[in-house]
Amino acid sequence: MTAIGNYEEWAIRVSRLLELIAMDNDAIKMHQEGNSPALIVEQYQRLRNEHLEELRELLKDSGMTIQLLNISNAA
Repeated sequence: MTAIGNYEEWAIRVSRLLELIAMDNDAIKMHQEGNSPALIVEQYQRLRNEHLEELRELLKDSGMTIQLLNISNAA
């Protein structure tokens, strides 16, 4: 955790990234259901992947990992 500084800053960054990833997922779903051009969906997917990679790096510094699962079809 030394690379990040302190737990409070780390927690804020992790929380914000989780929020951004959720927003990315919502945007992807909305554009897929709205039959938006594939380019728009791909842009949001790339943005989500960037946010996921940043989150993975933050968690890796603390000895944790994350796995994103598609649970939309779970019910």
